[in-house]
Amino acid sequence: MAWALAAHAELAEIATGYGHFITVSELAERVQEVSGVRTGAPTRTWMDAILRKIARRCHGAGEPPLTALCVRQSHTVGDAYKYVLELAGLPIPDDLELHAAYARWQCYAHYGAPMPADMAVPPLTPKVAGRRASSTAQQVEIKPQPSRPAVCAQCFIQLPANGTCEYCV
Repeated sequence: MAWALAAHAELAEIATGYGHFITVSELAERVQEVSGVRTGAPTRTWMDAILRKIARRCHGAGEPPLTALCVRQSHTVGDAYKYVLELAGLPIPDDLELHAAYARWQCYAHYGAPMPADMAVPPLTPKVAGRRASSTAQQVEIKPQPSRPAVCAQCFIQLPANGTCEYCV
């Protein structure tokens, strides 16, 4: 219980800065430091339970899901964030990372972070945005368009190399 309280407080503090987030391992270290309760167990064996407790607390209190601020080393939210959607009875979206970005945006607004006025879509975490930009660049292959032959404006027959229609002369 001490870890869940400490984690909620840490995440609420992180939410006061627009664009801020924390990795699971960083949060685990802060939680142990703040609570004074340490463990030698691997983070992966206990942090999901803490994040679930925070998700339930936020959901029950009508707060935005602070667990959206907690990402893996790859800057993705992963399965821990899916629990937020399960609590709300929402389907898992095709783009979980974008959904989490909107949830982080709600957290920032709720906790008073200065919000940019010109922002239409919340930003993804840097590593996710970088991967998407590079994969989009790879997918967009510029193919040369075959040049269309010139045609006569009157009879629409392909013009010879000299550009003069032999039929309409």
